[in-house]
Amino acid sequence: MTVRKFFKSFSFLSLMAASALHATNGDQMIATGTKSMGMGGVSVAMPFGAESGLANPALITYVEHSEISGSATLFFPDIKTKTNRDNTFHKSDSNFYLMPAVQYATHLGGKAYAGLGVWGVAGMGVDFSDAPSGPLNGSGLLQMKDDLMIMHIAAPLALKEGGMSIGIAPILQVGMLDIEMLGSKVIDKDWEANPGAVIGLAYDFDNGLIVGAKYRTPISMDYDMKSGGSLSLQQPGELGVGFSYTYGPHTLAFDYKRVQWGSADGYSDFGWRSQDIYAVGYQYRTENWALRFGYNHGKSPIRTGSTEMLEDYFNLLGFPATSKDHYTIGGTYTIDKEFSLDLAAVYSPKVTTSGELVGRNPNSAINEFITNKHSEFSLTAQLNYKF
Repeated sequence: MTVRKFFKSFSFLSLMAASALHATNGDQMIATGTKSMGMGGVSVAMPFGAESGLANPALITYVEHSEISGSATLFFPDIKTKTNRDNTFHKSDSNFYLMPAVQYATHLGGKAYAGLGVWGVAGMGVDFSDAPSGPLNGSGLLQMKDDLMIMHIAAPLALKEGGMSIGIAPILQVGMLDIEMLGSKVIDKDWEANPGAVIGLAYDFDNGLIVGAKYRTPISMDYDMKSGGSLSLQQPGELGVGFSYTYGPHTLAFDYKRVQWGSADGYSDFGWRSQDIYAVGYQYRTENWALRFGYNHGKSPIRTGSTEMLEDYFNLLGFPATSKDHYTIGGTYTIDKEFSLDLAAVYSPKVTTSGELVGRNPNSAINEFITNKHSEFSLTAQLNYKF
């Protein structure tokens, strides 16, 4: 059952108000690897060893022998929301997420490379269960509480011929969604899994310049509702191109990505538009250490001031994907010839967004105005072992 079929029902309003996706670029982290995170999320044409297996599988051809790494991201979203019912900002109590990743890549010999990895690619949740909900003193936040986790399990394969590399990574997407509204379960920790894939290309001009391209297929997820039927949320397709240029110890990289929210089930029904993402990163590398900086920009895919009566309410209370700018820093310390440690930090400054329920009476059960404040901070650490 699609989102559009439920759109006009109050039961669906309650459901979607509880489904708050609020990660970085839409509901997705800006990067799936620590080195990439430190350089603003560039990953399409910048080789990062085993962690490139999901971002652009063609780039695992830069692994010399074998490499395995594990990372953990501590993600801290800060979300405050108010409606004109009590005109008071209420802070979401869901303000911490742990996102792990483990990845492996090896040179099989000759032209062939392979890998395996598990990446936490998105996480969300809001908890307004303590916000007032009474008819006279209510906040208009419906005591919303939810939790979403999305992981990708991928097995990249790549071939290299001269300067050309081509790769494919079959994906199994595993997702969990739990939703509670006004003290009642709407979706009770439903687990779903569906396949997809990433394909990638890279060409090394052997003069410091690498260009690359990638495409990730959309992956559909259907979460069973307690009342019957299901909620369809499709992680969108993504197209990316980029380049990196290395001169001595200096590397500059740039990515452009197009995330197709506008054609993804669920998101498109709420007026999400496809998102253009620009990332730029710089690395200074020596034999024993590296320092990285980056910037990532993606205009929010949600619309406000829409002519759809409920879209602003759903998107700002239920889907506050309003982050735009991300500033990053990272580095690597080489412990010995086998082990190295990567660190990265990402800061997305506060964005304040307001919306209006067009055509609604201010005295109705659903308030006419809603305002959301949203900022993010994350820390990532990764240990690498080459053998």
